[in-house]
Amino acid sequence: MKRTIALIKRDGVDAVVKAVNNKDPRFIDRDLYVFIHDLTVPGKLIGHATNIKLTRENNINYQDENGKYFVREIVELAKTLGSGWVDYRLAIPNGIQIADQSAYVERVGDYAVGARVYKADTPNENTVGIIAGNPNSAPTYLQFAYDMAVVLNDGSNLRVVPVVGMGGEQNIRDVRSLRGIDVGFTQSNILNSYLRANKTFATSADDSKIVYIANLFSEEVHLAARSDIRSISQLRGKKVNIDINGSGTAFTMQDVFRNLGIDVVAVNLDQADAMEQMRTGEISATVLVAGKPVSSLAAIRPEDGFRLLPIPYASALQEDYLPNNFTSSNYPGLVEDGQSVETIAVSAVLIAYDWHKESDRYRRVKKFVEALFAKIDEFQKPSRHPKWRSVNLASTLSGWDRFDVADELLAAGPRNTPVLKQTSFEKFLQTRNRPWNMTVEERERLFSDFMAWSAEQ
Repeated sequence: MKRTIALIKRDGVDAVVKAVNNKDPRFIDRDLYVFIHDLTVPGKLIGHATNIKLTRENNINYQDENGKYFVREIVELAKTLGSGWVDYRLAIPNGIQIADQSAYVERVGDYAVGARVYKADTPNENTVGIIAGNPNSAPTYLQFAYDMAVVLNDGSNLRVVPVVGMGGEQNIRDVRSLRGIDVGFTQSNILNSYLRANKTFATSADDSKIVYIANLFSEEVHLAARSDIRSISQLRGKKVNIDINGSGTAFTMQDVFRNLGIDVVAVNLDQADAMEQMRTGEISATVLVAGKPVSSLAAIRPEDGFRLLPIPYASALQEDYLPNNFTSSNYPGLVEDGQSVETIAVSAVLIAYDWHKESDRYRRVKKFVEALFAKIDEFQKPSRHPKWRSVNLASTLSGWDRFDVADELLAAGPRNTPVLKQTSFEKFLQTRNRPWNMTVEERERLFSDFMAWSAEQ
């Protein structure tokens, strides 16, 4: 609404009406859309962002399902009060269901600018929906979301509602378009891929709909295989589960296998089903991208006949991934005492929909972020997921804009991470088993992984 009015004042009503009728995405946001009435001719609709046919006849005598002359009420409200809400009940676009709807209208000269929303879509004013993962394919996300609900829920002031999701790739789509979802978890490599592809998630101009709140923690790539498989190259031509479609694991492993030049027969299974098919020999390996330790893998015993395969930190992977490893303290049934298994990792990122500052949903996300930053110390308790101890709220994500409230909070106070001695960081680098002659920028990329490592020491 505010943007539409500003554009009318800047470009003129004719230019804006043309853009609205051409379904310019600036005037359509999920189920919200803009319409414009000419008040000099009551009932004359001149702009409609989703149905231009309605501009071809006078609407003054339109009635809703209850016989209410809602267009008359819109026109009268704009002329007399200048702005306000009008409620009505109409069929939704599928033409079958009837829904309660509400339009906010504001007068601009001889015109009334309105935006419609389904009343059922208006969530409780204190509620923030957070799309997470599921117990099998993205357990870390689900645990983090649950921890957030436990710590941040504050009666009528704030309620965080975790929602079981598919995982990193689908979560981006859900934050952008699923009703009631404001915040979600995804992976840094997926976000990087969208940037490189110059898709609609790019951070330029009005098309941007995603901002990040925090670059949270490392998610390690767990490649579990039958004991007769000793290296990732031996998976060539074999059946490998890369997790369910839409998950961050599926996205990641398609990228990893492609960059390593290893052609596998990829299948998409839930992790529980994959483990069973590994036992029967139907598949040779399964992959899960999640924060260590993953309970289902930690429960594996040596006699189960599985192993964690090392993933080389090849040059083709270094743009989007960081080196990491597993030890027997993470997975005693998969890693021998005193040994480690090298792997790669991505960053888990908390993202939000980039609501307009005047919107109620922006206010909700703002309240959520303020509570998260204020109570970050409470997530360090032993009852929370161990990955919380590696969270550095000040960690940045290259190429993406941070939610402005988070930026302001970071600028206003000390960074939410302890001062870490240089000698400790050097010790961490030595565990990576490769020569490190790094630039300052490269060291910044490793900082989040260092926080995860230091939490385990």
